Amino acid sequence: MSKTAKQQMLAGEPFLAGDPDLVTHAVRTRKVIRQFNQLDLDAPERMELLRTILGKAPEQFWVESPFFVEYGEMTEIGERSFININCTILDNHFVKIGSETLIAPNVQIITASHPVRSSERCIYPYPDEPDRMNFINIAAPITIGDNCWIGAGAIILPGVTIGDRTTIGAGAVVTKNIPSDCVAAGNPARVVKQL
Repeated sequence: MSKTAKQQMLAGEPFLAGDPDLVTHAVRTRKVIRQFNQLDLDAPERMELLRTILGKAPEQFWVESPFFVEYGEMTEIGERSFININCTILDNHFVKIGSETLIAPNVQIITASHPVRSSERCIYPYPDEPDRMNFINIAAPITIGDNCWIGAGAIILPGVTIGDRTTIGAGAVVTKNIPSDCVAAGNPARVVKQL
């Protein structure tokens, strides 16, 4: 029996991004995100709405609007964590954000990638739409530890683990694992200070 696109996605294998089941799931999530982003900050149902799509959401956490998550169910947010405006989470694989972690504005947490060769990533035709491309994606999980601070505009790339109590500098591009108890900055991010 062949694997579904979602099974391939979570196994870290190449999968078709335009798989109808994945697209249906993403569309359903986008509808909830659109509702969330239109609510006033003091609307009591804001966090409850996110809980309907997130894989795990604690009793106490906060997400500012606007916010974007692709599927939601692969994203886990820890207790008392805070996500600031314009955060994008492409959760083609599992994303775990630890407890008491701060995510600054404009952070991107990206589990998805594509093959480097264009001949391996673009496929024609798209199901039922012969003039439209389909793409091959590959995904890997991301883990951000407890008590971390991810600085404004940082980009966390597929397969990365950031240890507990670590600070990622503004604008950093995190391409490899970063240990606990340090400050990492730059592009690509590297440890610049032990804490």
